[in-house]
Amino acid sequence: MKKPIVLALGNFDGVHKGHQHLISEAIKEAKQSGGSSVVMIFDPHPRKVLSQESPLLLTTVEQKASILAEMGLDYLVITPFTKEVASWSPEYFVDHIILETFNASTVYVGYNYFFGRGASGDARLLQQLGEQKGFAVRIIEPVMVAGQVVSSTLVRKCLEEGDVEAVYAFTGRLPVLTGKVQRGEGRDIKFPTANLDFDPEMARPGRGVYAARAIVDGRSYDAVVNIGQKPTFHDDYPIVAEAHILDFNGNLYDKDIAVMLVKKLRDERKFPSREDLIAQIERDIQNAREVLNNWSGG
Repeated sequence: MKKPIVLALGNFDGVHKGHQHLISEAIKEAKQSGGSSVVMIFDPHPRKVLSQESPLLLTTVEQKASILAEMGLDYLVITPFTKEVASWSPEYFVDHIILETFNASTVYVGYNYFFGRGASGDARLLQQLGEQKGFAVRIIEPVMVAGQVVSSTLVRKCLEEGDVEAVYAFTGRLPVLTGKVQRGEGRDIKFPTANLDFDPEMARPGRGVYAARAIVDGRSYDAVVNIGQKPTFHDDYPIVAEAHILDFNGNLYDKDIAVMLVKKLRDERKFPSREDLIAQIERDIQNAREVLNNWSGG
């Protein structure tokens, strides 16, 4: 007899606490039934295919995979989303994906789950089809944190406002910037920085200066990160992230690093002079050390 498949469906961008609750329930049922837990996601985001205007993403597919693996998920299935898939009726989706592809015994979805052509199917219709076709459907109600329904839209808004504490409260994780260190302008203002470009498809933190933790070659360092357009030196400049890694000596160019934002210290500002900027950065470093010395969340 084949092991039962417990399937969770959704986009799960950001893998916030609502997503975590849903997926954890699926994992729990799979373990109790001796089955396998499976999450299926579409890539790219359906709205990118349908309207060319997908929301800025909170997590890459690789980041989702890592988070779900840490949660104990057995399998992540990434299915290409195409216009053909978008044309499927809800009934065809159920027959082709849930039954033919996975032969799922139980399907977990959120209260606001939609599927099928023109988002014509919802969680209640899925439940009705499950009753007809022989699989159970568990609809997970919203998760509340600090009096608010946790959603990817809410997390994205908090991130873009620089509210790192709220992002942590809603996801259980610090916002992370990752990438290969790029060569910057080479401007000497006493504080060397590791420069990271932003992926245009990813949501980015609000402009400003942050206390952060940087991971370099597996080691953690305190850091100060500026996200912005360098207004003291430029009238117009692409938004970049510059990380000054404290107590680090070495060459970072072309290294892959991760920078976790812990707290926003201040907004981005234009300073009257190079000297004024240097004095402010010294204050930022002191403030960052105090914040990071007292940080116990991650």
